[in-house]
Amino acid sequence: MEADQPPGSKTPRSLDSAYSFSVSIALGLALFIGGLVISLTFANTSVVGLIFGVPLILAGLAVPLVMMRNELFTKHEVAGECPHCAAPLKTSDATLKLECPGCGGTVVVRDMTLRAG
Repeated sequence: MEADQPPGSKTPRSLDSAYSFSVSIALGLALFIGGLVISLTFANTSVVGLIFGVPLILAGLAVPLVMMRNELFTKHEVAGECPHCAAPLKTSDATLKLECPGCGGTVVVRDMTLRAG
């Protein structure tokens, strides 16, 4: 597999659905917690908590929903034949490795293709 590529070159990993879900949840959580901290810190002294904190809390709730609707973060189907026995296989791009139900061989999903593993 890796013998096909020159040494030192590695294909960049594209964003799959599991990675993008994690990023959107982490970003939303960071915004929500930041807004909560600002709101609680400046609650009694000024309106800074209302001006900055509340919009950050709302953004923390909305950002994951908006990011998940983005076409970049949709799940892509990978369909093809098993490299060992040519049985038809269908999986998602989030799958790293699977076992062929026909022959039991290990199949690796890389660059939206099915390869022998």
